[in-house]
Amino acid sequence: MIRSYLSIALRYMVRHKGFSFINIAGLTIGIACSLLIVLYIYDELSYDTFHPDAKRIYRVGFRGILQGKKTLSVYTGAPLAKTLQHESDAIESTTRLVSWATFPVRYEDRAFTEPNLLLADSNFFHFFQFKLIEGNADSVLHGMRKVVITESAARRYFDYKGAGDKTPIGKTIVIAQGYTVRVSVIAADPPRNSHFHFTFILSLASWDEIHSASWVTGRAITYLKLKPEASIAPVQDKLHTFVKQYIDPELEELRRVNIDKFKDQGNELSFFTQPLLSIHLHSYFTDEIEHNGNIQYIYLFGSIAIFITLLACINFMNLSTARSASRAKEVGVRKTVGAATSRLVGQFMLESFFYILIAMLLALFIVSILLLPFNILADKQLSMRVILSPTFLLGLPLFAIIVGLLAGSYPAFYLTMFSPIEVMKGRIRSRMRSYGIRNVLVVFQFFISAGLIIATLVVYQQLKYIHQASLGFDKNNIVNLLHTRNLGDNGATFKKELLKHKSILAASYCNRLPPNIDWQFVFSTAEPARDYMLNVYEMDYDHLRTMKYKMITGRFFSPEFRSDSTAVILNETAAEKLGMKTLAGKTLWSIYGGHEKAIEHEVIGIMQDFNFQSLKDPIQPMAIVLGKQPNWEMGIRIRGDKMDQTLDTIRSLWKKYSPEAPFEYTFLDRNFEKKHQTEKRIGQTFMLFTLLAIFIACLGLIGLANFMAEQRTKEIGIRKVMGATEHSIIRLLNKDFLKLVLIANLLAWPVSGWLMHLWLKQFAYHIEPPWWVFIVAAITTFVIAFFSVSFRAWRASQGNPVNSLRDE
Repeated sequence: MIRSYLSIALRYMVRHKGFSFINIAGLTIGIACSLLIVLYIYDELSYDTFHPDAKRIYRVGFRGILQGKKTLSVYTGAPLAKTLQHESDAIESTTRLVSWATFPVRYEDRAFTEPNLLLADSNFFHFFQFKLIEGNADSVLHGMRKVVITESAARRYFDYKGAGDKTPIGKTIVIAQGYTVRVSVIAADPPRNSHFHFTFILSLASWDEIHSASWVTGRAITYLKLKPEASIAPVQDKLHTFVKQYIDPELEELRRVNIDKFKDQGNELSFFTQPLLSIHLHSYFTDEIEHNGNIQYIYLFGSIAIFITLLACINFMNLSTARSASRAKEVGVRKTVGAATSRLVGQFMLESFFYILIAMLLALFIVSILLLPFNILADKQLSMRVILSPTFLLGLPLFAIIVGLLAGSYPAFYLTMFSPIEVMKGRIRSRMRSYGIRNVLVVFQFFISAGLIIATLVVYQQLKYIHQASLGFDKNNIVNLLHTRNLGDNGATFKKELLKHKSILAASYCNRLPPNIDWQFVFSTAEPARDYMLNVYEMDYDHLRTMKYKMITGRFFSPEFRSDSTAVILNETAAEKLGMKTLAGKTLWSIYGGHEKAIEHEVIGIMQDFNFQSLKDPIQPMAIVLGKQPNWEMGIRIRGDKMDQTLDTIRSLWKKYSPEAPFEYTFLDRNFEKKHQTEKRIGQTFMLFTLLAIFIACLGLIGLANFMAEQRTKEIGIRKVMGATEHSIIRLLNKDFLKLVLIANLLAWPVSGWLMHLWLKQFAYHIEPPWWVFIVAAITTFVIAFFSVSFRAWRASQGNPVNSLRDE
């Protein structure tokens, strides 16, 4: 029986090639898009799942609220880990990390800037399950001057070819400013789906600050692993008691205020825990080791996958029911000879699954071709091997069944409800003129298409706005020179030599340059006694001229004032927050700069606000202080012409004064672009899937237009005999479809406008959805519908009316 059904389905497919092509093409594109999105979502959800104990691992974070400003940080005090393990019976083990963003590394004549250097506790490789290629996990991070390097790092520095090759273990490399370490272990490169990565790991014991007893100012990232079957609840309760037990005494010593009074002033300090498996998609702190994903984008692309699948299924439903007149006699005859309705439903469902199977195979082939360009677009390393995993091998048949039921159930029941008597009397064609459910489906298709067009245009306009937004200073033609601490005593000479060249307009050292200024510290006012978390921007005397910032009141730092070494300048936001719009007699207190006790900072000026982080964030309060020379980075303002020659000049001076450190730089304007690279990629991907969704809708519309033209062949013939023109026939066939497109747009406008308003709210600086995007969406969908239908209408109008009326 099944063989008979498949034979019928195959004959029908061959006989109606155009109909079959449109159905299979729509389903193939829809399934291929959905599979790509599912691969993307699967990868995002897989982060950190390679650790066997991932469900038992948590990260401890620190929450602070100072004068209404909420700060969430991954940093905790160094003593927390051991204290927590000692005092909580629910914890099996703890470990700590410290992240150093980028550092130069050298071995003989090979020097590179490494982006992922960590310091870790000795139990790191027992706590996390990263693989080791050579070396002993028990002794790897015990003692000083030992380093773990990854396999890829070993290839770069030692031409390492893998286990069994000449080992680099025992060789000495130089990290940063002359710090020599010995290679003790080679580890496999961390999986891509880890929320942190490393190329080098040093023993945390070699970092002096890890021995600090401070619970408030630490930079350790603390992880805990629960015992099997243990609950996180008692650990959270224990963390709550630590605030009173350990932070309170430190507050009294540093601020002369206890925790209760601290809370009465509108402040709060507390610990919280995060499941390891939730970090990648649910953690957006400024001091994350690496940039994380966003659960909102999972919801967004998941919705797009559902919508595209629905569009493809709706096409199939519409075209299958539209062709039902050609199957009506078959159904009538089968019912007359005793075929049960259930068997007829089974036959048509099997035909639907046959189409789905072909589309699924074609979709897998298309995905294998498109995976490389999609990886580039989405910044992923997705592989077809994932589809061979047990999850996908079980999921693909389930997905095919769901699509088959969605696409095939309505046509199957619709085709089998015809009465044999009506079919034999020829009344079925009049019933086919009722388009109710198909009209609803067409409206839904164009509702989705119009909504996606509106969303794409709004995303594009927002990204354009971010790119062109005024930042409060001139970001163009600024070279961001990195790792300038390596200049050491040559820092002042290097800067002086740079300024001798006419193509270099200004140069200045700083801790970080926008948009990456993320250092934060607590500054306090004396009267009234208040604590404020301020971003800290270290700079030298030439920074104002280099960056073209503007002073609102007061003065900038000057070597003529020796007291400026402890002075501070506030940005407008900080001045307003602290109530310091006038400077007379205003001071702040802090231990910034490594002081054991708070020192006084005279406020000497207020600087005009400028954006120093992502435009998704509002401008934060900032304290500007004098920094060391050389500092971590340098801003160099250059002439716009002869840029390559200027860079060669900077490079040659760097090699002269810092020959052992790699020369690395970026451009400030590109740094701002990179800050919003995720949004840009999302926008491009969104646009791609929007175009494909519109294409699927067009396929369905062309198929329906063909059906309508066939259904109205005699009507068109009569109208031509009565003198109707080609244009009037085209208008006739377009009229009904354009009404449906209008309804779809009227429904899509408020819904898409509301959704895009929600999306824009995540940006501190954003556009309002312009009115014209709704008009463009309407015009686009009208044009698509008009040309899709008009082509078939024009062909119908070219027919000889004699042929259509021959049997009348």
